[in-house]
Amino acid sequence: MIKYFAFLRAINVGGKNLIKMKDLKKIFESLGFQNVKTHIQSGNVIFETTEKSKEKIIKRTEKELHKYLSEDVLVFLRTFTEVKAIVKYNPFSKIKTAPSAKLYVSFIQEELKKKPKLPLVSAKKDVEVIAIKSCEVYCITVEINGRFGFPNNFVEDYFEVAATSRNWNTINKIIT
Repeated sequence: MIKYFAFLRAINVGGKNLIKMKDLKKIFESLGFQNVKTHIQSGNVIFETTEKSKEKIIKRTEKELHKYLSEDVLVFLRTFTEVKAIVKYNPFSKIKTAPSAKLYVSFIQEELKKKPKLPLVSAKKDVEVIAIKSCEVYCITVEINGRFGFPNNFVEDYFEVAATSRNWNTINKIIT
């Protein structure tokens, strides 16, 4: 059995694609996945399967979620080993941030063909990309005029890719 983490894009955000975690768990179980667990309300699902093809898992899961929600939901899939490596890599440990800063990992589907010179800062200076490794973009956000930058929008717009972002604390908690 392989342990996977599915990070779903735009689940229970801003009143869109609302789904109870017990229903989300049932959807994953209906696909034959084992030991299914959800983690917080933002579309993080942990499960096990003997299926080795990430593409097959993603395609089947996205199709089933579309049936349930009548909306497209992108699935960003990582193995337990990959998520553990993300936590171990931890580029945030090498820099000093303001206590109010928020740390994020943005997941993308494929490695970027061109990687920019880092750090990369958004026009509003509220999001800073500090590292890119494999299919993950590591970002720091700061508060400007009472609002924090959201790395997902910046990553998607700048790199022209689909992404989903998770708080660094969530990534650390999910593997325990």
